[in-house]
Amino acid sequence: MAMDPQLTFDESEIRAAERRLETALEADDPTAWVFDYTDDAVFDGGGEHASIGRESLLSMARSMRPLTSVSIRPLRTEGQGSLAAVWVEGSWVSGPTESPPTTVNVRGLLVWRKEADGVWRVAMEHIG
Repeated sequence: MAMDPQLTFDESEIRAAERRLETALEADDPTAWVFDYTDDAVFDGGGEHASIGRESLLSMARSMRPLTSVSIRPLRTEGQGSLAAVWVEGSWVSGPTESPPTTVNVRGLLVWRKEADGVWRVAMEHIG
C-alpha cells in the first residue's frame, strides 16, 4: 500500500516552516506571523490566559512591540504524519527604535499541523 505524500513526515519541512515563521515575526506587518498558525491555534505565553483562535492571535499581534533578530532553534523534533512536536529555544529583540530594546530568551514547545493545503502551521505553542 502506497503512503500518501501529504501524510509522510519530513523534518526538513518543519525547519522550512520555522524559517518562514521567523521571517513573518520580523515583518513590517505586525500580524504577518498569525497566518503561520492554524485557525484554531492555542498560544500560551505563560500569562493568565491563553490566546485561542486566529482572532485572538490577531488582537495580540496588533498590541505587540516590533520584533527583530528572531531565532527559533529546535532542540528535539518528534513527528508522524501531519503532526510534529518541536521543543525549541527561541530568542528575539523587541521594542520600538525610540526606546531601549529588550532581548527575550525562552524555551517552549511548538506543535505543528500540516493543513489540507499542504502547509505546516503552528497548532499549539507554549513558551516560558
